Amino acid sequence: MSNKFNRYYQAVSFLESIVNIPQIEKAKEKNQRDLVLKRFRYLLKLLGNPHLDLNYIHVGGTAGKGSVAVMIAEILTQAGYQTGLFTSPFQTTSIEKIRINDQLIDPKDFALLVEKIKPTLDAYYQTDRFGRPTYFELFLAVAFLYFKKQKCDYVVLEVGIGGRNDPTNIIPKPVATIINLVSFDHQEILGKTLNQITAEKNGIIKPKTIFFTTSQNHSGVIKQLKNVCQKNQAEFNVINLPRKKYQLAMVGEVQKYNAALAEAVAKKLGLSQKYITTGLKKAKLPCRFEMIQKNPLVILDGAHNISKIKSVLENLKNLTYQKLYLIIALTNKRQPKKIFAPLIPLAKIIYLTRFETTAKKCYPPLKLKKELNLKDKGKIYLDAKMALSDALKKARRKDLILITGSFYLAGELRKRWRSEEKILRERRI
Repeated sequence: MSNKFNRYYQAVSFLESIVNIPQIEKAKEKNQRDLVLKRFRYLLKLLGNPHLDLNYIHVGGTAGKGSVAVMIAEILTQAGYQTGLFTSPFQTTSIEKIRINDQLIDPKDFALLVEKIKPTLDAYYQTDRFGRPTYFELFLAVAFLYFKKQKCDYVVLEVGIGGRNDPTNIIPKPVATIINLVSFDHQEILGKTLNQITAEKNGIIKPKTIFFTTSQNHSGVIKQLKNVCQKNQAEFNVINLPRKKYQLAMVGEVQKYNAALAEAVAKKLGLSQKYITTGLKKAKLPCRFEMIQKNPLVILDGAHNISKIKSVLENLKNLTYQKLYLIIALTNKRQPKKIFAPLIPLAKIIYLTRFETTAKKCYPPLKLKKELNLKDKGKIYLDAKMALSDALKKARRKDLILITGSFYLAGELRKRWRSEEKILRERRI
């Protein structure tokens, strides 16, 4: 790897290594999750409150929030606004999380901002008030500093896991709040039932704001969101799929619902249809049913929960292919049977592998094979790149290789077609 980006890699390594400092016990307790915002608010205060005096569009939900965020950001960019975008997770390299208009943050600027926060972090840590900040909090602090420095007209902010106690909820009143499809994910944090999960997600609805959600949501979810809006005197909007057709760069039926949400927000902001049309046509995200190669067709998709796999299945129905080769990995707290059950019968061979990042623990491939009862149909490769190479050797021109189950897996294998250095050099995903 080029020495040109050494300072960038050192900055990334510093942020990622923060987890090797044990968190204080109080901060680990589920009933103390409000400590997150207290902790983050104190850190931002020491940094000069860079999150204030910006116009935010806050995007939440279980599925589709990243797509909606990118669509809105692209529309605003087409309209001539200096537009910041924060999304998570990244696919191949860390700076993919922070973007202004059509360019990722400059790796040099990223490294400089990380250097800037280190003395503040040292002072903060020694107060020993709330425990250490998390990797996500530090990364978000860097994003706020960058957006303020670049004098953004708007910042489109995608939540992390969630809602009420999500670090992104530190922002003041946004110009618009969106909660896309709510379904089951991160249940160990957000709750076991749809009602409990919604109660956490709706914590981003602030008083006297403008709120949007999708008609795809369960009626109970919509009712709960409406009640919260009424209590907060927030304008409530449920967006249906219009009859018109959208021209979209992103593939799949679900993207039409995402586009409808993005369009509704853009219209509320007073943006003209020509910017909406162009923005939706240009908006794209990697590893969202991304067709990265043809003959054989290779698709990268980070689907890691039931609702996202459902979208993958709907998209597969619209494709013509002969044999399906499936390459999968999961993080260790997922439920493989529920997630992969509909895909298993469709595949000729299933490659069970892992991702290389140490940020998350991987579901053990051997355990994954046993859980899915794959026997001879499942092949284990601890090196995902070798699994991909084997699938590419076996697949014929009219076959399909689908890589799914994890953004980490999809992002790492995407390097075969688009290297990390190229992304850093061009500042484009």
